[in-house]
Amino acid sequence: MRVSIVIPTFNRAFLLPRTIPALANQQTTPDIEYEVIFVSNGSTDSSGVILQDAVSRYPDKFRYIYSPPTGGPSAPRNIGIRAATGEVIIILDDDVLPDPELLLRHAEFHKEHPEQHHAALGEAYVPSHLRDDPMSLFHSFPYEQVRDLDRLRYLHFWTCNVSVKRQFMLAHGMFDERFLYYEDMICAHRLASQGMHLCFLPSARGQHLHQLQASAVPAKGQWIGRWLYPFVEQIPDRDVKERFGILSPDIGIRLLAKRLLKRAAFRVVDNPVTLTCLKMVGATKSKRSRITDFYYFLIFRRNLLAGYYQAKREARTGRPLIANSSRPECTGKCDG
Repeated sequence: MRVSIVIPTFNRAFLLPRTIPALANQQTTPDIEYEVIFVSNGSTDSSGVILQDAVSRYPDKFRYIYSPPTGGPSAPRNIGIRAATGEVIIILDDDVLPDPELLLRHAEFHKEHPEQHHAALGEAYVPSHLRDDPMSLFHSFPYEQVRDLDRLRYLHFWTCNVSVKRQFMLAHGMFDERFLYYEDMICAHRLASQGMHLCFLPSARGQHLHQLQASAVPAKGQWIGRWLYPFVEQIPDRDVKERFGILSPDIGIRLLAKRLLKRAAFRVVDNPVTLTCLKMVGATKSKRSRITDFYYFLIFRRNLLAGYYQAKREARTGRPLIANSSRPECTGKCDG
């Protein structure tokens, strides 16, 4: 079996010296070969030099492709998948440090499930030294939702660590390059319509070395909210509306009434006085707590709603939902 690890990357020169050795030394068996394909999405730091050096040191394993900047991971992922030579694709984020057995566990899964429609979700966990960082609030995936499920939904197709058959992806999936966020779930929705059987594979693990800064939380909220509206318009399923808190009669009167009450309570709580009080009791300290969680949740949620309703207003005035969108200038700090 041959496996291709595809990683879109942008300005991660400070992380690549850690991730490259981990990727180069993945455990395998004699019948498993692999390659690592980094696709730079217009990086402006020294990432290119570092990756070219990795190709020189590991010519049989590493490949490096430069792509003009697009603002999101869809295009570089598609480039990497098309260029891949493996029958199985593992998609990783560029801030995931793989455990030594990550590739082996994905490969074993696909050997046990050779059917084209089988796919696996690995686990990206926040390492112990980052758990006290208040920003880890935004980077702990809700794996408790999937641990006991035999078959995951397309909303669980989290591309920080996931594997699929290449031909199945080429035939039925690929990433919509118009979307700069939620592109993973849009891709998974198409794959699910063709019978994708997504399983949780907790033994395929990697550390999520998130780089989000507190100052970038408002921009992150705006960005995600901005893309939530076209995502819901693209896939107006009840599951999507329930998962992302959309106010719609589709979700049922009881749930809608409950959410309206929560939204009203949020409006009451989210004010300068509350934020000032939270700061006074330690909301901006460097160690994560329930107080920091609540404080940054308020900031994030307010900006997410603002971005969502801004996109909705733009749609009503006839402005395009998707075309000509640009990512906020966070110099990489908006990424998780």
